[in-house]
Amino acid sequence: MKTKPLQIQYTYSDLDKVYQVLTSTDKELHTFFHKHIENEYNGDKSLMLHYFDIAEIGKFLIDKLKKGDTSKFELFFEKTEEILNHGDADAQNLIIVGLFEGIQNIGGKEINYHSSFNKWLKPESKLMWDYLIDFWEGTDWRNSKK
Repeated sequence: MKTKPLQIQYTYSDLDKVYQVLTSTDKELHTFFHKHIENEYNGDKSLMLHYFDIAEIGKFLIDKLKKGDTSKFELFFEKTEEILNHGDADAQNLIIVGLFEGIQNIGGKEINYHSSFNKWLKPESKLMWDYLIDFWEGTDWRNSKK
């Protein structure tokens, strides 16, 4: 029996949709991100530097985690999973390299990025999250950081 291939819903030509979906999960995040776009680009989304901009969302999440304000994380990470499962390679890389690696890089000094987000990461997200750590650190962390 053949399984139906996943339908691509998120593409490089419409990365704004990725940001819309992610920021729709939290009113405060939505406001924060739109202020960022306004401040950086005078609201002109055509000027966006996507990896820089999604890192701002990562900073927002780290700040929320440090404050213990994680009530919106479940829905946020459901949406990252959706993008990974229904995105083209560029949309997926924006999540993996832009958001996940950004969180790990930024949060490395402030949080335990090896496990601090585990309870919200869905299967594909967790796989990619761990892959990034393996890529940079090798696999020994899997035994020592759990």
